[in-house]
Amino acid sequence: MNPQFNSTRLGYFIKRHLYLNVSSLWIAIAAVVGTLLVISALFAYFNPGTLPGLRNLYLVVFFVGGYFFTSKIFDEMHTPQKSYSFLTLPVSATEKLIGGWIITGPVYVLVFALFMVLLLFISSLIADRPEALPFLFDSNFFTSIKVFLVTQTIFFLGACSFRGNNFLKTLLMLFVLVLLIGMYGSGLAFLLFGEGNISVNAYPADLKNTMEFIIKQVIPFIFWYLLGPFLLLVSYFKLKERQV
Repeated sequence: MNPQFNSTRLGYFIKRHLYLNVSSLWIAIAAVVGTLLVISALFAYFNPGTLPGLRNLYLVVFFVGGYFFTSKIFDEMHTPQKSYSFLTLPVSATEKLIGGWIITGPVYVLVFALFMVLLLFISSLIADRPEALPFLFDSNFFTSIKVFLVTQTIFFLGACSFRGNNFLKTLLMLFVLVLLIGMYGSGLAFLLFGEGNISVNAYPADLKNTMEFIIKQVIPFIFWYLLGPFLLLVSYFKLKERQV
């Protein structure tokens, strides 16, 4: 197999994955959309002012469902009965990486967004407030989409790394990581300030400016521009390791 990237092989890989999982995908879509439709109809009919709340409910389902779906994207690779056929596909690790991300990222976002628009349209008609529909898709909505596209790479890495219970293992990994960062930050603060009261106003001007720069400039830059590509790069090496 030519290790160079090939868009035709990528297309076949995406079609193959969707074809093999089409029945389970439709069942999941029908179950989630049907449940949300019933909830939306009830809330819109008895309390027409809950349309923004319904939008937020859809976003919660969007995040949780997207993370779980992403965690399952490479289940075939971790299943003993199917792993051989998956690992021997004439598809490079790069194409598997891009194909998996396209399915769990842009494709998932597009499909869920279409159903979200449909559900909100129906809810606004039931609530007799169709004029409220455009205002539900504000800047917060699109920021949430961008946050998902960044954070779902964490669960994408979990899908490449863990064998079985990928979603729960990724959550556990995140919990441990946050705990370690919190302990490190608390220890560092104790070493710097001892047992005295920590007050922002008590910081030296240079330290205060440095902290503001890190919080307002460095951390957002890392989150929006470096976190996703870095995790996808690590995911690539995980796929490469399995393929070898």
